Amino acid sequence: MQNIAAITFHYDAIEDRILLIGNLNNTHPRCDFWLTRSITLKLLNALGGLVRQTSQQIAAAPAEYQSGLAQFEHEQAQQNMQVTPEKEQPVADAPQLLHKMDISHQEQRYQLIMYGADGSKPIAAAVLSHDELHQILSLLHRGAVELNWGVDVHLFDNQVPDTPLQ
Repeated sequence: MQNIAAITFHYDAIEDRILLIGNLNNTHPRCDFWLTRSITLKLLNALGGLVRQTSQQIAAAPAEYQSGLAQFEHEQAQQNMQVTPEKEQPVADAPQLLHKMDISHQEQRYQLIMYGADGSKPIAAAVLSHDELHQILSLLHRGAVELNWGVDVHLFDNQVPDTPLQ
């Protein structure tokens, strides 16, 4: 299983997919995945629900304020994001279709384990901080908006908490 230390996204309107590129410009082996509309929307809901459950501030807030607090926390994490635009459009390097993603949480760290088309054996994993998870959510959400996949402009508006990933 490959370790992903850096993640790059490219939104491909022709393919109508998001290309997740692991380790594009570092010394680790590269690992590419296509994210379809279906898996991306499920990830947005599931990861958003996980953020709500694992943030001490959001969990402690009354239910009517949780969406606003989650959006505020999300915007703060985006301000800390280190985005380096690619000089050239990244080209897919034998991408696999992302079939599923297992996510675990422990002590404000999140482990994402990615599975390809057969779904039986993990292909890659990434470990993220709470802010990094927000940043990944932001980039996935930006792609879903750019590709006109029918998502709200604000990620945490109208989101039902505890949405399971299937």
